[in-house]
Amino acid sequence: MLLKDLAEMAGVSLSTVSRALHGDARISEATRKRIQEIADREHFVLSKSASALASRKSFRITALFVDHFNTWFTSTSLEGLYSVISQSDYDLFPLALHTPEELDTFFRLLSRNNNTDGIIISSIHLSDSHTEQLAASHIPVVGLDSYGTQGYDAAVVLNNDESMLMAARRIKLLGHTAIGFVHYPQPGLFHDYSYSERIPQFERICRAQGYPERSFHHFASSNGKADREGVESILRQWTATTPRPSVLFVETDDFAITLMSALREQGLRIPEDVSVVGFDDNPVSKLIGLATFRQNALGNARYAAQTMLSLLKADQPEGSLPERADLAGVKAAESDAQKPMFSRDFTSFIARRTLGPAPKNAARH
Repeated sequence: MLLKDLAEMAGVSLSTVSRALHGDARISEATRKRIQEIADREHFVLSKSASALASRKSFRITALFVDHFNTWFTSTSLEGLYSVISQSDYDLFPLALHTPEELDTFFRLLSRNNNTDGIIISSIHLSDSHTEQLAASHIPVVGLDSYGTQGYDAAVVLNNDESMLMAARRIKLLGHTAIGFVHYPQPGLFHDYSYSERIPQFERICRAQGYPERSFHHFASSNGKADREGVESILRQWTATTPRPSVLFVETDDFAITLMSALREQGLRIPEDVSVVGFDDNPVSKLIGLATFRQNALGNARYAAQTMLSLLKADQPEGSLPERADLAGVKAAESDAQKPMFSRDFTSFIARRTLGPAPKNAARH
């Protein structure tokens, strides 16, 4: 059966049938229901490829990530995006880019390829050239796990100010005088992504709490990987540091858990010998008692997907927002008061058993 056959049976025009089956608000509920009943009875299903050709749309939403799909944040974000987009007429197309060159190529070919209707970008800071290329493509762009709004039509922006202030005060109260910052091995070859903002921000907040510059020590994997060689290189750097930091802040929970395992293999106790703090609050963190910062990755991804679908609806007023019933902790960004499609996720500090008092001999390390 063709669309024109369905239109004849319903006694309406082709455009009315098409709009009714696509849920267009301009079609009355009674007409839409009558057309849908006929379509169901005749086992008629809209062809997405035919709709794409007719509308010059791809019915595809691309989600860009710079990390592997099997990390907690990326897999949780994909779950949230898929749970919303799968209920729409669009398909979700996840894409992992591992080098700046791959990202440059994607943006450069964007207008030419015309193979996506919207882009959700996770954790990537957009350069001026990327912003210009996106603007030229006229494709809506939503940011996820963003630390800024440049280049985005809408975004969920993380705010760690209050949670990191609570953590800094707690660490100081527990007597820690030296803090170690453990950098997460960079995804691919990227140097400018959201993870990389966490340590500088926490360091600034600790400095404002009275910690001098000499209190801070930075540790990074020597081979740029989160494997045994990389983790052991971090431990060697830490043990050779004077004074040895009695608390380690790690950029992600995934890497914090790996580091804790290596510390225990060397006979060190957590938190008696060294405290560890992560970031994300993934399910394993609660199980093992890892002190961390909690972000609503699942809810934020759902919100980003809902916002993208809102942007793609031509009949919806520009700047309207999806419902936020499942987004506890996500608030409107004060600095973006004139941009109603930007929201802020205020992270929270979760103090658990991996954060304890500084060892009595910490100052002599």
